[in-house]
Amino acid sequence: MKTVIVFDTEDPQGMASTVQIVEHLAERYMSRHVSAYDESFGKIEFIKTIRVFMKEAEELENPSDGSSLRFAKQFADKVWKSKRGKKLVF
Repeated sequence: MKTVIVFDTEDPQGMASTVQIVEHLAERYMSRHVSAYDESFGKIEFIKTIRVFMKEAEELENPSDGSSLRFAKQFADKVWKSKRGKKLVF
């Protein structure tokens, strides 16, 4: 089966639909989930990231802030930003 999809850069809604279609076809015919929005970690990279998180939590002025949702979200945002740039920002 061959499918031709038009990606019209003048149609934002159409572009979003095209991405959905391609992800659906990839999942169905390649038998795996493929998405440009997925971030992944190798086991060693994940362990290193957790170590950085613990170190930054220890360095806070108020130690109880290290377990706050706000601190965790800020750290996660920094990790995702670095993953998209393909380099660690720590």
